[in-house]
Amino acid sequence: MNNIALCFCVRNCEKYLAGIFSNIALLKTLNVNVFSVFVYDNCSDKSKYMLEEYQKKNMDSVIIRNIINNSNWRTERIAKARNTCLDIVYNELDNITFHIMIDCDDVCVNKWNINVINNYLFNFDNDNWDCISFNRDDYYDIWALMFNDFKHHCLGFNNNTDRVIGIMKNAIKQQLNTCKSNSIEVISAFNGFCIYKTNKFKGFYYDGLYSTIKKLITEEERINTIRKFKEYGLDVTIKDNSIESCEHLFYHLTAFKKGCKIKVSKLKIV
Repeated sequence: MNNIALCFCVRNCEKYLAGIFSNIALLKTLNVNVFSVFVYDNCSDKSKYMLEEYQKKNMDSVIIRNIINNSNWRTERIAKARNTCLDIVYNELDNITFHIMIDCDDVCVNKWNINVINNYLFNFDNDNWDCISFNRDDYYDIWALMFNDFKHHCLGFNNNTDRVIGIMKNAIKQQLNTCKSNSIEVISAFNGFCIYKTNKFKGFYYDGLYSTIKKLITEEERINTIRKFKEYGLDVTIKDNSIESCEHLFYHLTAFKKGCKIKVSKLKIV
C-alpha cells in the first residue's frame, strides 16, 4: 500500500480548515496510507487550535509544526514553510511514495475529485510523470508557470504585466484543451494542488528569491522569452531588480534540470 504525505502551509486559514479536513477524509477512502503535515506560523485566528484538535483525533497520521517565519519577503516565508514540510516528508516519515503540496485556502477548500487523484496515484492511464498538477476552469496560477519558450516569471517584467499574464494564461489553456493525451509537459506548474513522486524529488527544496531562480535561466532563454511575447505583438523588458519570485519555480526548475518530468493534467481536482 502506498504511503502518501499531504503538505499544508497554514497562516490564518481558520475558515478553510474544516473543508480541508473533509477532503483529507475523502482521500483516506482510497487504498493508501495518508499522513497530513501542517506547518503553521504567525496565526492570529483559530488555526492553531483547530490543528491541535484535529491532531488529537488523528494522532497516528497528523503532524503539526510551528515555525518562526518573519522574513520581509512573502515568497521567502512560504518557501521556508514548504521546506519544513519537505524536511518532515524526506527525513521523518518512512517510505513515502507520493507527497502532495496543497494550498490551504479557498482554491482547495471545495470537494476534491477523488477519482482523478486515484487515477494518478495508481497510474491507470500509464502517463509518464514525476510531478503532476491539474487544470481548473480558470487556470489562475501563472506565477508558478514556465513552459515552452515562456522562461521568465510573469511578474518579472517592467511593463505590460496584465497582458503577459493574459497571454500565458491563454496559451496554457489552449494547450490543455487541445492535447490528445491527459497531460502536457512543462517546466514548472502548481495551480494549488500538485502530486510528486517522492523518490524523484528527494533532496530538492524551495526558494522564493529571484536572485536564486535567475541563476537557473540562461540569458539566451530570457531573450527567447522576450521574442515569444513579440510573436504576440507585445514588447516587454525584463525587470532584473526583482526580489521575490514564486517559490515553486525553483523547486521545479532544479528538478527539471536533473531530468524530472513535470506535467499538467487536463483533468481537474477542484
